[in-house]
Amino acid sequence: MPQDQKQCGEDWYRYALALEASQEGFWDWDLVAGRLWGSAKWQSMAGVSEPCSTLDTWLDRVHPQDKPRLEAELHALRTGNAPSIANEHRVRGEDGAWRWVRARCVVSRNPSGRVIHVAGSLRDITEQRAADPLTGLPNRTFFVDHLERRIERGFQHADWDFALLSVALHHFEHLNETLGSAGGEHLLIATAERLEAILPEHAVAARLVGAEFMLLLEGIHAEEQAAQFAAHAIAAFREPFHWRGHTIVPQLAIGVVKAGMLYSHPEELMAGAESALLHARKKDPPGVVCYSHGMREHALDRLNLAAELERAISAGELVMFYQPEVDLRTNRIIGFEALVRWKHARRGLLPPAEFIPLAEETGLIVPLGEWGMAEACRQLVEWHQTGSEQLQTARMSVNLSAKQLEQPNLVRQVRDILAQTGLSPASLRLELTESSLISDAPAAQKTMCAIEQLGVGLHMDDFGTGYSSLDYLQRFPFDTLKIDRSFVRGIVHDRESRLIVGSILSLARSFGMDVVAEGIEDAEQLEELKTMGCPCGQGYYFARPMEPNAIDALVRTGAWKPQVPIAQA
Repeated sequence: MPQDQKQCGEDWYRYALALEASQEGFWDWDLVAGRLWGSAKWQSMAGVSEPCSTLDTWLDRVHPQDKPRLEAELHALRTGNAPSIANEHRVRGEDGAWRWVRARCVVSRNPSGRVIHVAGSLRDITEQRAADPLTGLPNRTFFVDHLERRIERGFQHADWDFALLSVALHHFEHLNETLGSAGGEHLLIATAERLEAILPEHAVAARLVGAEFMLLLEGIHAEEQAAQFAAHAIAAFREPFHWRGHTIVPQLAIGVVKAGMLYSHPEELMAGAESALLHARKKDPPGVVCYSHGMREHALDRLNLAAELERAISAGELVMFYQPEVDLRTNRIIGFEALVRWKHARRGLLPPAEFIPLAEETGLIVPLGEWGMAEACRQLVEWHQTGSEQLQTARMSVNLSAKQLEQPNLVRQVRDILAQTGLSPASLRLELTESSLISDAPAAQKTMCAIEQLGVGLHMDDFGTGYSSLDYLQRFPFDTLKIDRSFVRGIVHDRESRLIVGSILSLARSFGMDVVAEGIEDAEQLEELKTMGCPCGQGYYFARPMEPNAIDALVRTGAWKPQVPIAQA
């Protein structure tokens, strides 16, 4: 054997020994012979039983989702278009489990420059890829892989005695805002530890995202067993958590789905649990909800409606309705609140409650909200230019969602809409609810201050119904409070509602803010509000939300002016 070949062989041998010692497997691909050789550790990780094989033997063990990218990178090596690669992918081991590995390799060329060898290493990184870095629980990737194997076992052995529980900390966003990020992380870690402490044998808990966890319980013969465990979990969380002087008693919402032959993919079973969780969150207090096929049909309907809504935004099926805001002292219209409606081809005119929550969930609220703001501004400019005296001085209030507030380009978007429509910033008001400020209060404060600097007004909608109303008045640049309709509804006969409205009016005067009472429905409510000194209001007593041409007629005839209660009109 020539000396240089002998030296080369010794170098490869020492390299292989070093890799074995470092817990990595060694592999060598001879492109001339078409053979792949791997060390014992490489064989174990790659799920290959023989030291000598072909490349296809390895690739056949690679996860279908990861295989195309690995093949493409290996092809680039073989053709000399890449000097090395570092690829992370999943391989199925001899035990049938998917494991994450990292393959690193370099090429060796002959004197003419042709690639003849590819040599590299393989390291098992399953624990790195499968663990949630904050709580140490398995992450979503691990859970999906584990659930996939469990479903396979269900079909192979007719063993469906398991269930999924989708678990969420209720109002975690508010808790995180109250405790700070460090306190929120402490709460998530403590939640993971408490869940692990109550898990039965062979169960698996994973953190999916945020404050949402997923549990797989074994030995579940009937849905009721899983529901009983869920109730036990909720009871376990009645024991308070403590953090730097704070005492927290978080509430859990839990969705339950029993496994069965109807579910052939992990995503289907997880979607069932998450659908039940949505219903569990809506309970007051939140609790346990078991999945039903009616929920599946409802979910499919919502998916179809979401697709239709996306088309509707660009197809001109959305229209803006406008409800007058009235100066209660002069009975003059001073502005409008813009409210979107959907003229659905089959279902007719849909109110916001039937599609806005869906738009929030899917993110469609962002383009929908941008369109709505632009259309409301365009309409107000038209009224200013061609309308009656009252319309020429009117202002426009537009609702702003939490997702819109999170958009980094929101301020530029508002500025562009004002420039494109020619509307004065002083004529535009953006309305936000307290809940829209919870997720990232510092970022929201920065955005709102920038909007205020444009000259645009900011209204706090549904004031008094959230968690931190007083705190938000000090932190955010609101100029107007809108009294929630629930307080206006009871103002005549309910002493507590009357006291709350009076407190809000007094608070607004102290802060130098304006007030608009929402949901005025009869003359008694109107007179009580006027007696208490409420300056502005809106509601069905004056006018329902209506299209622009109806607003023109309303103002022209003065039909909106309160004369008799709406029930008698």
